[in-house]
Amino acid sequence: MADEIDVRVSLDLDPEAAMATIVDYDDDTASYLSTAKSAFSEAFTALGAIHDAKAAVADDPTLNDAGRLLKVADYADKRMIAKVYPLWDTASASLNEKVQVWEKEMTKAVESKASQMVSSEIRAHFKALPLSERMVAISQAIRDGDDVVASAVLGAPGMLSGIDDEMKPILLREYHERFNPGLAKRLRAVTAARDLIDGRMGVLKKQVAKAVGTIKIKGNTFDLHGQYSGEVTPAQLRAKRDKSNKPFAL
Repeated sequence: MADEIDVRVSLDLDPEAAMATIVDYDDDTASYLSTAKSAFSEAFTALGAIHDAKAAVADDPTLNDAGRLLKVADYADKRMIAKVYPLWDTASASLNEKVQVWEKEMTKAVESKASQMVSSEIRAHFKALPLSERMVAISQAIRDGDDVVASAVLGAPGMLSGIDDEMKPILLREYHERFNPGLAKRLRAVTAARDLIDGRMGVLKKQVAKAVGTIKIKGNTFDLHGQYSGEVTPAQLRAKRDKSNKPFAL
């Protein structure tokens, strides 16, 4: 986080604070999450700029409250639509692509590390075990780091060891998590970053609305949808402005 935190913007969108919520974010994974951090950085900067614009336009004597609100809202739309929202969409898509590729890596087939004869004997041993013991024994071999036994079982069709088609992908994932921890860590990190980007889009849009603001109205009034409201939004002002501009169209 910056030395001086912009308290006008939610800490949920601070790039350093956001990355700090990802357990596996460190020097090993930072490069894979750069698109996510850039998206948060751009959003945080843009929101600060919108607040700055709102403060600046408040001193413009040529505009009334409605004009000021529309000027800030137009600026916010240009900034968010032109760069911030596309950056978040790109970050989500690129992270999701990594997730899909690495998910496949985590269940890909493995090669047996033992000779054909030894591998056959290992598989025959496991197939002879009761089902419950078989699954426990295979998982234990993986946890113990016994690559010879684990790869012998998982490096051949499941039926040779008594493993059904549903269990094999689960065991392969467990295998890769144990014997390829770097890949497992990267997958956890990019998955968390993707979920963070997707999950905080709502926060981002609320923060934009908060930064732009509304015009507060005393007493009861109807909004454009016929509901009582105590405020006027930029959308309502735009609708009225567009309606008033129609007679001037050439």
